[in-house]
Amino acid sequence: MDNQLFGDKTRTKKNRPVFANSIFIKPAISSAGLTESELKAQGKAYKVLTMPAAGVPKAQVIGNPRGAYKALIDPETHEILGATIYAEEAYETINVITLAMQHHLKAEDLRDQIYAHPTMTEALNDLFKL
Repeated sequence: MDNQLFGDKTRTKKNRPVFANSIFIKPAISSAGLTESELKAQGKAYKVLTMPAAGVPKAQVIGNPRGAYKALIDPETHEILGATIYAEEAYETINVITLAMQHHLKAEDLRDQIYAHPTMTEALNDLFKL
């Protein structure tokens, strides 16, 4: 925000088109990119990947396994088109996904990453199994 108020105004939504939205409830809901409705309206093909938050070891450790992870990927390129997370620390995990989306990484790049254990971001290893 400082860049827009006091800086050279070089950072904008136009040159950073992928950004996260979060609702800070317990557990949090975070999303980025396109939704299924938007993809359907565009006539774009996509594949849905889901997993329950209960499958993440840290969710069990912190005692709140409620929620789910959902990602929409391009079935040919495997680029991530959108994601929604309803789980503990969703606001942290979505940042990794937006970085991948911004740089056009494939779902496999997040799937194959070694994450610290236990973290909620470990869910990406299982979410992006194709």
